Amino acid sequence: MMEIESEYSRYWYNEYLAEHSEGEGGMTASLRGIDLNLLTVFDAVMREESFSRAAGTLGMTQPAVSNAVARLRHTFDDPLFVRTRYGMTPTERASELIGPVREALGILQETLDSATAFDPARSNRTFRLAMGDYGELILLPALLRLFGDCGGDMTVQVDPESDVDSLAGLKRGAVDFFFDYRPPDDAQLDACSLGDEEVVVIARQAHPLAGKRLTKKTYLAAKHVVLTQRDASRTLLESLWPQHESIPRKVMARVRQYAAMPSLVVQTDCLATLPRRMAELSAQRFPLEIYPLPFSSRRVPSYMIWHRSRARDKGHRWLKQAIQEMAAPG
Repeated sequence: MMEIESEYSRYWYNEYLAEHSEGEGGMTASLRGIDLNLLTVFDAVMREESFSRAAGTLGMTQPAVSNAVARLRHTFDDPLFVRTRYGMTPTERASELIGPVREALGILQETLDSATAFDPARSNRTFRLAMGDYGELILLPALLRLFGDCGGDMTVQVDPESDVDSLAGLKRGAVDFFFDYRPPDDAQLDACSLGDEEVVVIARQAHPLAGKRLTKKTYLAAKHVVLTQRDASRTLLESLWPQHESIPRKVMARVRQYAAMPSLVVQTDCLATLPRRMAELSAQRFPLEIYPLPFSSRRVPSYMIWHRSRARDKGHRWLKQAIQEMAAPG
């Protein structure tokens, strides 16, 4: 837990909080007298959605965390966290507060350790990424090789990118990066493009189309295994189609993971449409043929998304740069 011992630092930090949080539902000048260590507890509970897990990350006892939250509830005149079947769920007021609190903590932490760079060779940090099976198969192997080369004890926890809980985790700071095919429309979040990718078609090598050119007519006449997007109303291809029009394909199966598509295709006469890198990886493991998509379509974009409050986190910045370099063409 970050200790704030300097009276000057305490004064400067509280001045920052007062300046950045008045209005728009933020904190008020009553924070001038708050114990700053309570805010590190607030941040930890927001990330973990559990008093016991927050206590573990902070090196505190659970009763001490509960007492700190009780003091914060009194300060903010709000419950802040409500116990549900999923854990300690933040209230609307807590969600409003976490942005300025986390930004201020980041500024102060950066001031206190400004001379210390993030050293991956000495880090035991766990990074949590919401990337789904595409990221697990394409990006994660390269990331683990990098971690191994660094020689530290860094680890990765992967969440499904289609899980709404992962997006909520990104907003409360529990998830470091969220990967998606569209940029965020939330002011709390920032993103960068990781490029785009051609869409192709796979079929088993013994498919009736073997040795023939795949045309739009034969494509639409075939049966398909399709990838359903998060809202379950569109497939991957339809999300790239102008105005998201419905494509008149004969759908035999709808799946939620890329990894399910090759094994289904290789055992049937179905076709599947997916990004080229996933198709090429699948063709290394299964007897598949790869065909160009027989009509024009947008390429599949990819975005890496994070919470703006992590901008000063040196480990976060290191991983972001590493992933950008991995995704760079060539």
